[in-house]
Amino acid sequence: MKPNILIKISFVALFASASLLTAKGENHKSETILYTTYQSGGSDWVAPKYVEKLKNPLAGNAKATKDGKILFNTNCVTCHGDKGEGNGPSAATLNPKPKNLTSKQVQEQPDGALYWKITTGKPPMLSWQQTLNEKQRWSLVNYIRELRKK
Repeated sequence: MKPNILIKISFVALFASASLLTAKGENHKSETILYTTYQSGGSDWVAPKYVEKLKNPLAGNAKATKDGKILFNTNCVTCHGDKGEGNGPSAATLNPKPKNLTSKQVQEQPDGALYWKITTGKPPMLSWQQTLNEKQRWSLVNYIRELRKK
């Protein structure tokens, strides 16, 4: 192929990708807030201030908390451990190490910050936005709150 054709094809692919992201953001208004990247630098993972205003629509919902426990045991135990202490079987190979979800540092974060982190991920933690729906991610937040009691 000629170089000009490659450039045109690359531009079209880039434009199409950007259009899809924009369309998804417009169709999922509640998710638009989550496309922002996380703050980097230092060892702490800090969610943007504006996500602190997100309210957990499932706060206090016992069924959602039970669902969150099932999701946690299916998806999170490998890294965070069965009690959420950051000592799962895969934790030894990860850098940075998974957070202890029972710690004061994690538990003092607003629900919106935890939800945002579950949604966006930060390597080595995966983004769960494409795998778990909003209700499932909020259910995980509920269960993470239960871990502090154990």
